[in-house]
Amino acid sequence: MNRPPEEALVKISVVIPAYNSRAGLELCLLTLAHTQLPAQHSFEVVVIDDGSDDGTAAMLASYPAPYELSWETLPRTPSSGRSAARNAGIHRASGDLVLMVDADQVVTPRLLAEHARYHELSTALVVIGRRDELAPGPLDRDLLARRFTQQALPPVRTPDSREAVYEHFSANLNNLAGRWHHLYSCNASVRREHLLSVGGFDESFRGWGFEDTELGYRLHQHGLAFAYNPAALVYHQHEQQVTARMFAEWRRNLRRFAVKHGNAPEIVAQSVLGRPEITWEHGMQRFEYAARALAGRLPQPLTYQLLEAGDATAAAALTRLPNLAAAGNLVVIDDSTGADLAGAVQCLPTPHELLYFSRPCARQRTRILALSYGGNT
Repeated sequence: MNRPPEEALVKISVVIPAYNSRAGLELCLLTLAHTQLPAQHSFEVVVIDDGSDDGTAAMLASYPAPYELSWETLPRTPSSGRSAARNAGIHRASGDLVLMVDADQVVTPRLLAEHARYHELSTALVVIGRRDELAPGPLDRDLLARRFTQQALPPVRTPDSREAVYEHFSANLNNLAGRWHHLYSCNASVRREHLLSVGGFDESFRGWGFEDTELGYRLHQHGLAFAYNPAALVYHQHEQQVTARMFAEWRRNLRRFAVKHGNAPEIVAQSVLGRPEITWEHGMQRFEYAARALAGRLPQPLTYQLLEAGDATAAAALTRLPNLAAAGNLVVIDDSTGADLAGAVQCLPTPHELLYFSRPCARQRTRILALSYGGNT
């Protein structure tokens, strides 16, 4: 496992692009004030106002942030968009780690700490956090100003849709052939050096869709691993509805993505997600199976070792994990409540299948145990 020195990761830059989202951005900044970080870390917030005309700049100029806050207003031009705004934020950032969030989100107090915790396991990692969508309703700004509490928020209407994909395949994101597709810039972090090495976001992507997954594809090609940390949680302030205009932009950007990379089959395979007769969840399953087939991971009988860990055995499981994963295909069932097996599994390079499931329900456990095992370890 690639472990940097303990003090290597010091400063986190939270980069937020904003366009005509003054009210949502103010709530996002408000919740960032409750950030909880270990003493060796610090953070800054960098906001790029992408030519808003709703008073965003005036709000930022007078906002009494209890943390380091910098902002820049870009002129609104035909070249404006999220890619250009995020690139401006990345270049303005001074931190070792860039954490990307959106202006219409509220963040949980341990968001930054959970991203940083995973990056301490590896210097070459993309960390994906969880985004749940809130039901319509007001947020209690006064209560949020005092402390972060679920009582100040509407209930969650839609949990992160990627959770169903991980339940089906594995919560080891790095074991997915299409892992690069899961980089959604609403909650993702990468060391700044890697973002600069691959050229940041492609600013030719305009409108809605694929500017972030295309960056994920290039980071994957650059050799970075991918990990999902559900404890790195944000809430979307309102449920997103994909309009006809947004879907047209999505299709256009998919074509741009494919052409840019020589119509690579694994990129073109994402078009299954746009078929109206298939749900997003089933589309993601089909995409992952196609990506695996294209990578030569065709369905075949496999034998897995099974490693189960509870609170009493988690430390021993962590010690045995590297050798077991190096020896062959492995399924890890993690029933512990405080161990960090998830990060260790996802940052572990192995040529074999490495599946990870955290505290599976009875139905899911039955499905997992139906796999063919060489033995219980």
